[in-house]
Amino acid sequence: MNLKRVLIFTIIFSLIVSLIVDFGRTRAENEYDTVEFVGDLKSLKDFASFTGEDLKSILTKMKEAGMDGVAVNEVTLESLQQAGKISVSLLKDVENLYLLSGNLGNLALEDYLKGLSTKDIEKYSNYIVVSTKNANTFKFLKEALTKRVSPKDLIILSKGNDFAFIINKPKEVFVTKGLGFDENELFYIKSLGFDLIPRVENFTGIKDRDITEYVSILKKYGVRTVIFNGTDVLGNPEKISYAASLFKENGINVGIIDVPMGKKLQEGMSKFAKFTGYRGIKVYGLSEKETQKYDWEEIVNKWFRGIIERNVRIIYVRAKIDDSKSHQYNIKENIAMIKDATDYIKRAGLKVGIAKPLPEVHQGKFIEVLISLGVVAAGLLILELFGVSIRLLAILGIIGVIGVSGILMSRFNDLGVKTVALAYSIVFPSLGIAYYVNRLDEFLKGKGENNFVWHALKIFFISLAISFAGALSIGAIMADSKYMLKIDYFRGVKFSFILPLIFYVFYYIWRVYETHNFKAFWSKIKEFLDLDLKVWHVMAFVIAAVAGILYISRTGNEPIIKPTELELKFRDFLEHTLIARPRTKEFLIGDPALLIGLYTVLKKFNGWAFVAGLLGSIGILSITNTFSHVESVLIIAIERTLFAWVLGALIGLIGIWLLSKILKNTKKEY
Repeated sequence: MNLKRVLIFTIIFSLIVSLIVDFGRTRAENEYDTVEFVGDLKSLKDFASFTGEDLKSILTKMKEAGMDGVAVNEVTLESLQQAGKISVSLLKDVENLYLLSGNLGNLALEDYLKGLSTKDIEKYSNYIVVSTKNANTFKFLKEALTKRVSPKDLIILSKGNDFAFIINKPKEVFVTKGLGFDENELFYIKSLGFDLIPRVENFTGIKDRDITEYVSILKKYGVRTVIFNGTDVLGNPEKISYAASLFKENGINVGIIDVPMGKKLQEGMSKFAKFTGYRGIKVYGLSEKETQKYDWEEIVNKWFRGIIERNVRIIYVRAKIDDSKSHQYNIKENIAMIKDATDYIKRAGLKVGIAKPLPEVHQGKFIEVLISLGVVAAGLLILELFGVSIRLLAILGIIGVIGVSGILMSRFNDLGVKTVALAYSIVFPSLGIAYYVNRLDEFLKGKGENNFVWHALKIFFISLAISFAGALSIGAIMADSKYMLKIDYFRGVKFSFILPLIFYVFYYIWRVYETHNFKAFWSKIKEFLDLDLKVWHVMAFVIAAVAGILYISRTGNEPIIKPTELELKFRDFLEHTLIARPRTKEFLIGDPALLIGLYTVLKKFNGWAFVAGLLGSIGILSITNTFSHVESVLIIAIERTLFAWVLGALIGLIGIWLLSKILKNTKKEY
């Protein structure tokens, strides 16, 4: 058996292992099939106030529309002040008021101010002053503030029925910090039949007993899922393991807020999720500002996109208020948002109800090594195309297998997995591109003219299938809970987009112009540089440059140039029609260009073959990019790829038919 056959057999073997892993991943994703709409209680309170209806009426209507959960935030100084239970000011303002009126209506606070010197007042001028006459509120605040503020920064005052606190904290920040839950709210939401989802908030200096108290409250009200509020998780940084162990012991799930790639998760989320056995549910919601910015239809589309493309299973709902519309219209549209999204979800084959965590998914290191063999073998096949000797290929193969296996079996496994995934996203599209260029070269040399459509479609599907094989392997080696929940993610998107295109240019010159050594290659480059430029050359260069800038700026997880409104509408149409929306760059540009490129060669207009092949390479490499978004459901990724192939082939054949008509009518030949 020659080396090339060994390499092909290795790729097939690795692909079989990948398919087995992918099947297991799909089973886990199929169990993660229920979407839950969770309303933000504060937002719903504001909405009830705006409409003039009582909160219970609003909650009942939203529940009937399909909202199963309600998220309850911890009490804050700000919320207590809005409820009229406390007064919050700065000490300097309280002092000025006392000097003017001589009466604050709070004897405890007045006695405190009488004991301050002018120097003390100046020193404490920006301290927070909280005053109340409610004994229950005082008791709640005394317990909460004692835990969260050091003794040197907190003064507690009481006299009769007058109570006050002096707090050395920045007002604008501290008034929004969580101070614990109002159990009356928790009981009320639970009594209405909602899935209660507390927004637990961490604080500096939290102790084991504080975490135990939180968990006791969660158990008391039968809480299934918690979404942490603020910038970090409960117990961060020293007490994460203790908090997570209690969550795991009591079967409490964690809502993992979906953030754009490259943006930070809540501090400590990666550790917390790992300690809980990845009992995680992905959460997506628009901010208050975004909710008011978008119209009702676009909000629903964004929810649906998160569900389909990013595997979100909790939609965090904030009520949208349009001041220009009537109260009844606002109620009707907010209810319609839930109902419309529910219809879309059911059409996509998902359920609406109480969200369940993603089953834990991990791969053994040995399985990862077997999957990685495929990319090593594919890399050697590419080198073989350039005439590298069998002896050198064998040496490089041994080094590659030992090196990759060593990293994957070591404590640097995470780095190894990401490196292998990146290699798959570059090597397999390049191998597909090489196959296409080889067939293109055969057409240039006069082969394939008989039964063109059959030959062209065969080349089309094989080129794409080679990249698809690499994509399935990416989906397998990154089939792990931390990637599927987007706690961690694929790295190197820009490289996976650019390097295969560079490979195409290099290999096209190498193969088509037979520049099989550096001297011949450089000679061909010089020949190109010595061309007499015409106006159309400059125009073509400018167009290509602009296209290249647009292409690069719109790749990756945070594109510099956002899609236009028309594009978004078109995407929405495809998402609601096909569910698994094929990527525009594939079915409208890349895939059709593969067929059109072959046709231009058939008609002897060889100059355009290079350009069409370059565009076609985008369709080939885009496949692995789709699968590198591991948070997306694998079946959806497969379906959207296959849809792109079918649509791309149809558009390409239509393009060929139109070109043939144009050529026939103008009597011109490429």
